[in-house]
Amino acid sequence: MKQFKTYYLMRVGMTTLFGVLLGILFLIARPYATEIFDILLIAMGLMTAVMNLPSFLASLIHVRQRGEWITLVISAVSIVFGILLMLVRRDAILLILGIFSVLLPLVRILLVKERKKRIQRELPTVFLGLFMVFVSLAAFEDTVFTVCGIGAFVISALYLLWGLVTLRFRLAAIAEMEAEQEGRE
Repeated sequence: MKQFKTYYLMRVGMTTLFGVLLGILFLIARPYATEIFDILLIAMGLMTAVMNLPSFLASLIHVRQRGEWITLVISAVSIVFGILLMLVRRDAILLILGIFSVLLPLVRILLVKERKKRIQRELPTVFLGLFMVFVSLAAFEDTVFTVCGIGAFVISALYLLWGLVTLRFRLAAIAEMEAEQEGRE
């Protein structure tokens, strides 16, 4: 039981420390927020183009099947928007691409028979799209960094509290199981 407690406390402590360090990093990097966002936009444009390339190629191969031309067109437009986002820094492009990155997976999910597998594959694209919408609507990059820094601190504190409360209940359950097992012997 002592090993479990040590392992669990180390895991909770390291995760909390990582969250605090991430919060500090956000607050320290706040003066460079504009440059970081420019790099982030280029990375998001590249990710969008790369993430939509396989579905574009698959739709191109299966274009004669029902509904594949919709995926083909949407994937092609997403790739173009991703390239535009890398080359031209405009919040409108980012907003349109974000909305597109949320709608495209929904269309893809509706067009396939095995929806559960498709949902798992499309979830990262949806999160990327929601992040792009959030970034495009946040006009002040330094404010976003401040909110993310404070958010990292708050989430780390909540995780630490949750971890300690959970540890208490787990240790009580382990002690009860051990006492019950000793009672049988």
